This record gives sequence, structure tokens and C-alpha cells, in this order.
Amino acid sequence: MDLQVCCSQVGNDINELKEVIVALQNEIKLLKSAISTTSQSPTNSLLDTEKIIQEISEREKRKCNIIIYGNNEENNTSKDEQSAVDTVFVKDVLSSLSVTDNDNIKPIRLGKFDATKTDRRRPIKITLPSENSVISVLRMSKELKKSIRFNNISITRDRNPMQLELYRNTKIELNQHIANGESNLRIRYDRGIPVIISSKLPVSPTVN
Repeated sequence: MDLQVCCSQVGNDINELKEVIVALQNEIKLLKSAISTTSQSPTNSLLDTEKIIQEISEREKRKCNIIIYGNNEENNTSKDEQSAVDTVFVKDVLSSLSVTDNDNIKPIRLGKFDATKTDRRRPIKITLPSENSVISVLRMSKELKKSIRFNNISITRDRNPMQLELYRNTKIELNQHIANGESNLRIRYDRGIPVIISSKLPVSPTVN
């Protein structure tokens, strides 16, 4: 392997590990804060502590998952046939992002199947081998917009209800800023938390 390519790959791996470490540090801080609060007022904060522990557990269960949006479902196919088609599609997407460890990928369509709809695009959930793989895929997913075949495909983490609610609230805040005449703003994740930052490109109000 070319030395420059090897060094570049090592650099990427180090960056991915740093992101994992930061995420773990944030979870440790949450636990420490919960323990400290409980020791000061155990009766009032016990439920809050339980919620924090459940939140961390939910994030841990989903940390190796990604959700793929925008892929049409086949018409007049059985569940097994659709799963086989989805498996090929997902492997093609991952291969286009240079993810080769995808032999055991098992796609799951989220949401209720409705045979009356002819234009179904239920999201696809898959589990990757590691959180590093998730970070790598998310980082590379912007390249899909340059692809003729996958330019309508988007990929996100598998966020739990609390994370989704936090994102929705941030999106509402963003729309309020834009409605007030502020421009060049967008949402970006900072250490797993959605925040509003300045953007180089104009942004239109987002839709729920």
C-alpha cells in the first residue's frame, strides 16, 4: 500500500476513535451529574436519574445502526423478496462508500407495510460491525449526492425518541430564526447534540 494512502487511512481512523471517545466522555458526564444530583435530593431526582440511564442504554443499543432514506420499494413482492432486493441495494450503497465488511448486513424496513401504496419508501435500518463503521459511513455519505444512482439517498444515525425530539425542537428554532430574516444558518451535530451554526449557503425553512 502506498505510504501516503496508509498515513491518510491511519489519520482517518484516529479521528473516528476521537469521536467515539468524546461520545463516551459525554455519557460519563451524564452519569456523574445524575449521581451527584441524586445524592443531594434523592427523592426528587430518582426518576430523572432513571431517565438518563435509560437514555444512555438506548443510545448504546443503537450506536451501530444507521437509517437509509429515499429508496423505493418494489411492487407486488413478498417480504422475503423485498428483503433480498434491499440487501443488494444496501450492499451497493455501502460499497460505493468504500465499506467492504458488509457480508452479514440484514436490512429492516421501518414502519407498517401498506400494499395500497405504489410509491413506498419506508426507511431501511441496518446494523454495521462497529460504531467506527457508522462514523465512517456518515462522513462519506455526502458523496452520494455526486452519484447518479444514489443522489436521492440520505443516511443518518438511528436516533432514539429523545434525540429525535431534540432535533425537532432545534429545527423549529432554526425556522424561527429564518422567519425573522436571519440567513445562512443550518443544523450541525456537535458531540451528538444538534446546534444551529452559520452556513456558507442560504437555507430555506425546513419542513417537519
